Amino acid sequence: MANPADSLESVVIGDGVVVKGAFTVPAKAVINGVIEGDLTAEEVLIGPTGRITGRVSAKLIDVRGQLHNTIVSEKSLIVRATGKIVGKIHYSEIEIEKGGEIEGALHQGSEPAGTASASGTVPQQAKPIGN
Repeated sequence: MANPADSLESVVIGDGVVVKGAFTVPAKAVINGVIEGDLTAEEVLIGPTGRITGRVSAKLIDVRGQLHNTIVSEKSLIVRATGKIVGKIHYSEIEIEKGGEIEGALHQGSEPAGTASASGTVPQQAKPIGN
């Protein structure tokens, strides 16, 4: 990070760490462990071992691990080769690397009013991707 003050407003969930609840992070959230709940941040980076089951909302979301539920990316959503998203996805811009997986409903533009909800499961309408 360019500005040391940014690190004071950021969080890192390490590999093997499991946390539950709703989290609001003013700057960057780096997830290499597991979050069972909702996450709101400026930027979210899900590492290859990271997994979030809950609503994720950020300007920039970079997925190398797994996201399950509702994802709202105000600016840019990047799904890397090792990334997998399952659920409702709202984005402005999207980039999917070869090997990246998305399963669910894609919506370009902002999330419609009244659709934000507490953490829970998303009804799965898409079939699992077979490998």
